[in-house]
Amino acid sequence: MKKTILTFALFMGVANFQFSTFNFQLGTAQAQDFLFEFADEHGTVIPDGTVLTITKAEVAADGSGDVVMDAGVYAKNVDGDADQLLRINYEVLNKDNGDLEICFPKECIMVRQDKGTTIPGTLNGTLHSIATEWFPLDYGTCTVKIRLESVVKTIGDNYTVTDDGPCITLKFVYADPSHVDATGAALPTPVEYYSLSGQRLPSTYRGIAVVRLSDGRVEKRILR
Repeated sequence: MKKTILTFALFMGVANFQFSTFNFQLGTAQAQDFLFEFADEHGTVIPDGTVLTITKAEVAADGSGDVVMDAGVYAKNVDGDADQLLRINYEVLNKDNGDLEICFPKECIMVRQDKGTTIPGTLNGTLHSIATEWFPLDYGTCTVKIRLESVVKTIGDNYTVTDDGPCITLKFVYADPSHVDATGAALPTPVEYYSLSGQRLPSTYRGIAVVRLSDGRVEKRILR
């Protein structure tokens, strides 16, 4: 009888170990299978770690007269039919003035804290705008780091992150159109444009480009 119990206990121990191993392997597989990327309006993927500089400012279409700067960045569903709950995790690195708004995936939030997340939801279609906009009140900059996260709902309105996705930094620069800063010095202007693979591009190119400035600096920008 004791031998039978010991054999059964050993069997259950092995079974539990194998089950735990399976769960670990399954969790690893899920973590490696993030199906969304940041992209521009044409679907070109923006690589993880990219710093994008946004300089285009427009008058808001709602008739308010406010100045608005749109990041022009999208979330791309690389699988085509993935339906995970997604949200953006953000960290504001600096904001000289104005308001920062993020509308993703379906609800808009006005960013009032240095760190936080948007309200989770699912995406419609292959490309979905992250609708991140800065409304400057004066010349200056606003820099925010954003990361895609997949989550699952737990208790109440709480969510648990199941996987971290790509992270990029958006640097909004609202400057005097005359290209002169507050000290009277001329601001750097683009002199050459290149693709991410290093191919020379015309100044009329629209999309993600590596831009060499007149002061020698190089930046990645979305040209529109």
